[in-house]
This record gives sequence, C-alpha cells and structure tokens, in this order.
Amino acid sequence: MISLIVGIAGFACSLWFMIFHGGKNFQGFWEPSAAVLLGVAPLSVMLMSHSFIDFFAGLKTLMSLAFLNQSKEMNQISNQLSTLSYAVRTEGIGVLAKYKPQLKNQLFRDGVTLILSSFTAEEIRHNLTAKINGKQTQFSHAVNLFENLGKLCPGMGLLGTIVGLVQMLSHMSDPGKLGPSMAIALLTTLYGLVLGTVVYTPISEKIAIYAEKTLQLDLMILEGVLLLKEKKSQAHLRDVLSTYSTSVGAQKQMPGQAPSLDGNAPPKSRVS
Repeated sequence: MISLIVGIAGFACSLWFMIFHGGKNFQGFWEPSAAVLLGVAPLSVMLMSHSFIDFFAGLKTLMSLAFLNQSKEMNQISNQLSTLSYAVRTEGIGVLAKYKPQLKNQLFRDGVTLILSSFTAEEIRHNLTAKINGKQTQFSHAVNLFENLGKLCPGMGLLGTIVGLVQMLSHMSDPGKLGPSMAIALLTTLYGLVLGTVVYTPISEKIAIYAEKTLQLDLMILEGVLLLKEKKSQAHLRDVLSTYSTSVGAQKQMPGQAPSLDGNAPPKSRVS
C-alpha cells in the first residue's frame, strides 16, 4: 500500500512540475463538471453490475492493504508453527489450547480449533480449504471491481469529450464560449486517463499481488496445521514450510529447541 501511495505521489509531482514549469497555474486544469463526471459516473455504472456488498468489500480489501505486512506475518507464523510442533511432540495435542489465544491469524486459530475438536486430517483440510477459497473469491471480486473501473474511466472521459465538443459546436456563433467548451472536452479526457491508468488499474494489480501472497500464506498455514495434527517434528515441518517462504527456518535453533510464541527461546531440552 505504501508503494502505491508513493507511486501516485510521484506521478502527481511530475504532473505538477509539467503544469507549473510552463508558467501556467493549476486553475486552468481544474474543471468541476469534468471532476464530477469522472468521480461519480464510473462508480455509478459499476453499481449497475456489482452489488453493494461487492462494492464495499472491494473498498474494505483496499483499506486492509495499508495495515498488513505479509512477509513479516509469514515469518512469524512459521516460527509459531515450529514452536507448536515442539510443544505437541513433548506435551501432547492438548497443549495447543494454551497457545491458541496468542494466535492472531484467524485461519491459524480455526485450524488449531479443529485439531482440538478431534477433527480428522481430511476434515481439517476440507474445512480450511473452503475458507481459503472464500477469501480468494473476495479478492477476485475486488480485483474485478477496480480493473473494470480502470477500463471504464477512459470511456467516461471520452463521453465528456463528446459532450464538450457538442457544446462547442452549438456555440460556434459565440467565440467567447468556444474556449471553455473545448477545455471541458480535453479535461474530461485527461481526468479519465489519470483515474484509469494511474489510480484504478494499479490498485487492481496491487490487490491481485496481495491475493497471491495471501494464498501462499494460507496454504502454508494449512500444511502447518496438518503437520501439527500428525505430530511431525520441527525439522520436517520447517522443511515443508520452506517451500512457501525462503524466510521459513531462517532462525537458528538448537536441536530439539523451539522459540516461544513471543520470540523468546525456552530453556534447552530434547525431544524424546
């Protein structure tokens, strides 16, 4: 999300320099009617093909990008899985109840709950896979929403251009009105291109990348939970999880030793 904001800011600065370097002021590039058309019309058209639920879910997904660090979360969860693997092999499945309140990831918590509820491995896989698919469907709707907005805005800009040209041609007898009408025609095109190519399209691509990373994280959690169910060793668990993230297993540990969920290592001991 930060990179998206920096990118938009960089584009805005370059556009500002282009405008003011030529000795012009920004007032000449501001047209309220064009701004209203490009700000309201594309969103209104999207509501014709998307429900309010999809619309607000897309906005919610966009907002969530600003508060999540997936690389950090993946590394944290992999360490937590390593910790739980050690605890399960030394103290039994029931010890998961003690660690469950410390788990912040909802899918991870759900998986641990299923283990504690004595679900089979196949039932756990089916349950968590359904949740993962539901989350990916939500991401798909968000990507589709912003991608369509990116395609729609230039078209709306062209619509405004046609309106401006019609106004200009209808006032050919009054030269004083030709300039403002032509300005509306050009500025609606400009606004449409900016919103489509600089705002909505990058947002859709950002959400698509975020969805891919989230899928990798969720699949890692799914595999980790199943390995906990089977009481696999830390070494085996880290080897499997390393396929999802190069950061998994990067933390050096003594044989048979696992860090606590808060990152502090417990006293040395060995798995029997």
